[in-house]
Amino acid sequence: MAVHRLNLVEDEEDFALFAIHCGESPFKLAFLMNQNLNWQLKREREDLYTEKGGMRQEYPCYRYVSKHDQVDHLLLSNIFMGNQTQAPGDQMGLFGIMSTPTANVNYLMPEFKKVDYLLKIEITLGETQAKALVQQIKSIREVVSTYSIPLSKIKNINHLNR
Repeated sequence: MAVHRLNLVEDEEDFALFAIHCGESPFKLAFLMNQNLNWQLKREREDLYTEKGGMRQEYPCYRYVSKHDQVDHLLLSNIFMGNQTQAPGDQMGLFGIMSTPTANVNYLMPEFKKVDYLLKIEITLGETQAKALVQQIKSIREVVSTYSIPLSKIKNINHLNR
């Protein structure tokens, strides 16, 4: 009887990832990037979401596919601010336990907690192309900082897949 073996080789991810620090709302950043980079970022019908602790976390997602080279650009918010209700055990209200709403901050990529937005470009960029894109994004007045993230620093790439 013949022995059949399968050799599975994972392909390297072919994308570039950029961190963007900006205090503006996601739609305003997308608008500013459209103006300054001549893109057409549009809000996706469905946001990118994850489940943690039984709570659904939705991260706004904007996409642009360039017409001349079919490169996919994805702008993702890294921060989810949700409200959770926590009930302190010692405090009693008129009708039982008083509950106090607390803001719960979660991150799409927890290893980058200081990053507001992630820009994923579905192509491998050369160093000069990446630097040029970083300079273009930095030219937006509302953007505090931006830089390229090495793929080796990403712990879970599945969070970025749409």
